[in-house]
Amino acid sequence: MMFRCVPYSESLRDEWERFVLNRGTIFHTIAFRKILLQTFGYTCCYHAIVDTNLHICAVIPLVTGRNLGLKQVGVSLPFVNYVDICADSEEALQYALRSVEELQRNSHLDYIELRFKERDIDKPGWKKNLQHHTFVLPLVADEDQILALSTASNRNHVRKVYKKDWFTVSFDAKHLQSFYHVYCTRMKQLGSPAPDIQFFERFFQYLPDNAFLLTVTDKETETVVGGMLLLTSPGNQTLYYPYGANLIEYNHKYLNNFMYWEAVRLGIRQGMKHLDLGRSQTGSGTYKYKQQWGATAEQLKYLVYNDGKASSGSPDKEKLHVFVELWKRMPRFITDQAGRLLIKYIMP
Repeated sequence: MMFRCVPYSESLRDEWERFVLNRGTIFHTIAFRKILLQTFGYTCCYHAIVDTNLHICAVIPLVTGRNLGLKQVGVSLPFVNYVDICADSEEALQYALRSVEELQRNSHLDYIELRFKERDIDKPGWKKNLQHHTFVLPLVADEDQILALSTASNRNHVRKVYKKDWFTVSFDAKHLQSFYHVYCTRMKQLGSPAPDIQFFERFFQYLPDNAFLLTVTDKETETVVGGMLLLTSPGNQTLYYPYGANLIEYNHKYLNNFMYWEAVRLGIRQGMKHLDLGRSQTGSGTYKYKQQWGATAEQLKYLVYNDGKASSGSPDKEKLHVFVELWKRMPRFITDQAGRLLIKYIMP
């Protein structure tokens, strides 16, 4: 079959949406493209693989911008743990991968990074980063069956936090400002910039039927102490947890256990079959925490193509260690402002 790689245009919108909702995730949608472009000012490099009848056979969601090294790069996609290329055949997929290599050369990009879970690439010119996993928890109909997947310790913590009745949960987006304050606080403790609040606001603007803000309030102080922005993806029946944070001073009250269990309950109510608990570096504390829920660790394949150039991908985390430690110590009034400007170059 003959294929062509064509840039995304509004004339492709309806077919693109139908295609990705059947074969992809909520992150493949044009709504998420809007969120990225409007919040961070990236350049759209979305492309579709079409056949001789101009029907879409594969899609390549990709944005371009400068990274921390001020190199011009393409990423599919920033602020997303993984986003496999959607294709309706192996032939279309292989054509899409060849097209990515051509896009890197024709767009004069230092490199392109693809973030896969289901797919992989084993061919010359591509480099792999296998430092991350995502964790997927099956959502069977019965809550007791899901909890039974956990370790005994985790089950006890879940039961204890409800017995103690320390927290209340809300799904009201009016708590977004309070959630954002918690999120920025935690990101600073981790040495990472945080995006502007408009990033989160746009999920409710462009994905109103799929975005949920889960916030947790301390009953005693009546303040928001943790939260998650959760996204339903009807095509693959998955509830995603891509962004969230909690105040660490509540760890002894099992705040994380409460939040995760409320996310499980939301997923069941929304008819989802899986809860994706998000990315963790292999062997890290969050990796081990998610393991205890009985979630399956699934290898993420971050793949970089640079056509043999010296630049091999995003800056090494070890090289950023000094920056991370400095960020933790800098005054909040500086990091809050500077972070909103820097985050687009990190392309997390």
